[in-house]
Amino acid sequence: MQKPIHTIARIISRRIADEGGKYFELLLEVSQAAPYLPGQYLNLVLDGQRRSFSIVNLPEDLPRIQLLVERLPGGLASRYLDETPLGSSVEIVYPFGRLVPQTENAEHHVLVGTGSGIASLRPIAEWLVRNTEHSIQLLWGLRYRQNLFWHDWLERLQSYRANVSVMVTLTQPDQEWSGLRGRVTDHVGALRLGEKTAVYLCGGKPMLDDMRQLLRAVGVPPARILTEQFHL
Repeated sequence: MQKPIHTIARIISRRIADEGGKYFELLLEVSQAAPYLPGQYLNLVLDGQRRSFSIVNLPEDLPRIQLLVERLPGGLASRYLDETPLGSSVEIVYPFGRLVPQTENAEHHVLVGTGSGIASLRPIAEWLVRNTEHSIQLLWGLRYRQNLFWHDWLERLQSYRANVSVMVTLTQPDQEWSGLRGRVTDHVGALRLGEKTAVYLCGGKPMLDDMRQLLRAVGVPPARILTEQFHL
C-alpha cells in the first residue's frame, strides 16, 4: 500500500447532501496526489489534532478528492469544514485504511454501513461493479428518511446488473417509508454469506461488535470480515 504523505488541499466546493441537512459533501484539490485504494481515508490536521474522513471518489479522480462530512454537535472538524471559505487550504495526510476491495477467493461481497459509513462503502462498491462480475449486496442503515441521500447513485448501483442489490433500512421511519425497518443487524438473514463472501463493515463500534458476533455465529471466518470504525 501507498505510504501516507503530508500535503495541502484546497476546498473547491461544498454542498448539502441530504434533505435534513445532517451531511454535506466537500470537494478538495490536493497539491500532491498519492495513489490510494477505494475505501481508504485521509486525516485532516487541525490545531495539531487529526480527524479521519473517508475518500468517497475513486483514485482516477485525483487530484480531486471528495469527502462526506457529518455535522456533529461540538464537532471541531465538521464545523471548521462547514464554515471555512471556499478556496481555503487545509493540511491532510493520506492514504490510510485496510477496508479495501478483496477479490482473492471472493465471489460475493456484502457491504454493511450506518450513517456516514456509506462514504467508505461507496467507492468499494463502485470499484467492484466496474472491475468484476461478482455479486454485491449493500445494506445501509439510517435513522430518518430525510437523512437519506445519494438517491441517484443507489439507483444506478442497483441497475448495474442482476446480481447487485441495494437495501436501505431506517430505525425511525415515517409513514411514507415503504422500505426496510430496524437496524442493519435485523437484516443479516437477507445477506448471502458463504465461504467465498467478503464482508465490509463501516460504522460505530456497537454496530461493528454486533455484526461481527452475528456473522461469526453463522460461520463467517473473522479473516473475511473487514471493518472501519468511526470514533465520534
